[in-house]
Amino acid sequence: MKAIPAVLLLVALVFAADPAPAARYAAVVVDADSGAVLHGERSTARRYPASLTKMMTLYLIFERLRSGKYKLTTRMKVPHRATLQPPSRLGVKRGSTITVRDAIRALVVKSANDVATTVAYHIAGSERKFARVMNRKARQLGMHRTSFRNASGLWHSQQWTTARDMARLARALMRNFPQYYSYFSLKSFKFRGRTYRSHNRLLRRYSGADGLKTGYISKSGFNLAFSAVRKGRRLITVVMGGRTARSRDRHVAKLTDRVFARLKPRRAVDERGPVWAVQVGAVRNKAAARRMARTAAEKIGVPSGGAWGAWPKARRNGGTVYRARLVGYGKSDAFRACRKLKTRRMDCFVIRHGKAPVLAPPPVPAPRIAKAPSASPVPAPSGAQPPAAKSKLPAIAAIPELPPQVSAADAGDYAVQVGVYASRKTARKQAQAAAGLLRGLPDGVYAGAWPMRASSGRKLYRARLAGFEEDAARRACADLKRKKRDCLVLLHLKGRRARA
Repeated sequence: MKAIPAVLLLVALVFAADPAPAARYAAVVVDADSGAVLHGERSTARRYPASLTKMMTLYLIFERLRSGKYKLTTRMKVPHRATLQPPSRLGVKRGSTITVRDAIRALVVKSANDVATTVAYHIAGSERKFARVMNRKARQLGMHRTSFRNASGLWHSQQWTTARDMARLARALMRNFPQYYSYFSLKSFKFRGRTYRSHNRLLRRYSGADGLKTGYISKSGFNLAFSAVRKGRRLITVVMGGRTARSRDRHVAKLTDRVFARLKPRRAVDERGPVWAVQVGAVRNKAAARRMARTAAEKIGVPSGGAWGAWPKARRNGGTVYRARLVGYGKSDAFRACRKLKTRRMDCFVIRHGKAPVLAPPPVPAPRIAKAPSASPVPAPSGAQPPAAKSKLPAIAAIPELPPQVSAADAGDYAVQVGVYASRKTARKQAQAAAGLLRGLPDGVYAGAWPMRASSGRKLYRARLAGFEEDAARRACADLKRKKRDCLVLLHLKGRRARA
C-alpha cells in the first residue's frame, strides 16, 4: 500500500478538526404567541448576524410607513456609497431612485446590500447614523446583546447579535406590523423586467412556512430566521452558523418538526371574527392606560359589542404594563379604525386580542368641550328639540363621570423626551437646550431629568419637557424635529419630580 504523504495527512487532519463551524453554531425555537423558548442551544452566545441585520432595517421602514412619514410609493435616491457595496446587489445606479415598496421586496427576496445602504441614507443621512437608530430600537425591543454597525449585515468586527435576540426581532415584526409581515412570504419579485427568487428555499419546501430571512457571510456561516404555522400555532426558529445553505435548511426543518411534534394543537381562531384590537399605548399606570383608551374611544367610538380598557401584561423583569386598547373588531375593521385614529393625530397599531371582550355597562362620556367664559347660558329657542344623545360605549370597568371643564389635575399629562443619559447633569442640560429651541413653553411646562432603572440595573436619566397637553406636546416635538433635534411624545406620570 502506498504511503500517504505527511503534508497531505496534516492538511486532512486540520480540516477534519476545524472547530469554526461548531463555534459559530447557535439555535433557538420560540413560540411566536407567548415568546416562550421551546428549544435553545448557545442561544445567547454572540454571533455575526449577516443579512439577518436587514430584519431591523425593514423594521425601521415599517415604523415610518405605519406613522405615515413614508408611503409605499415614496422614492429613495441611491447614494454613491450604495453602488460600492459588495454582492448581493440589485444593481441600482447612483442618483437613480427606488420606491419603498421595491426596496422592501429587494431586501426580503434578494437581500440587496445596495438597497440597504440606500434605505440607511434616506432615513438617517449616513450609515453610521442609521446604525445608531438601529441600536436604539434594539434596546427598546429588549435586544440587549445586539450591536449594529451597518444596515446590510456585511461584516464588521463590532456587529454581533444572538439567536435569541433575532427571535425577539422576528416576533416584534409579526406583532407590531401584521399589515406588512406578508412581505416575508414572497418567493420572488420583479424589478425592471427581471425576476428575482427568494434565498429562503424553505418557503417552497416546508409545509406551513410563511417567511422571514436568510443570511450569510464567511465569518458567520449560513443563518436563517424562519417562521412556520401548524396545528394553529406559530414557531420562530433561528439557526446560525450552518456549514452550507442546504444543511442549514435541513437542520431548521428538523428542529421545527421536533418542536411541533411536542405541541398540542390550538383551536383555530376565526380571523374574520371580533378578536382584533387597536392598541394606542402601553404604560405602567393602569389609570393612565385607561385614559388613553378612553380618549381613543371618544375620537372614533368602539364597534358593536366591543369595548375599551386597559389589559395587564406581566413583564419579565418585574412589574406589570397595561395595554390601552379598543377591542372587538374584525381584522379589516381594526385597520380602518387605526387609520382613522392616525388622521386624528393619535398613534396606534392593530393586534390580535385573542378573545372577545367581557363587557360592562358604564358608557364613555361625550367628548369634553371647554366652555367659553360667558356670563349666562343662552336659552334654547321655543319648541327646539334637545340634541340626540351620543351612542353609549361600553367600558371594561366603571369610571366616574367627569365634569365638562377639564380640571388642572387632568391637564398636562404629556412630555417631550429628547434623550436618555447616564448622567443626571447631562440629561438636565439636554432638556434645557431643547427648551431653548422652542419659541416659548406653555405655562406649567418645565425641563428636567427623570431617573429610571434599565433592565440591566443601571440607573439612567430621561431628559424631558414635561407638563404638556397632548396636542401641544406633539406640536413641540414637531418643531424640535424641524430643528434637527430628535424627540418623542410620551405620557408622563404625575407625582414624579425631576431632579434639579
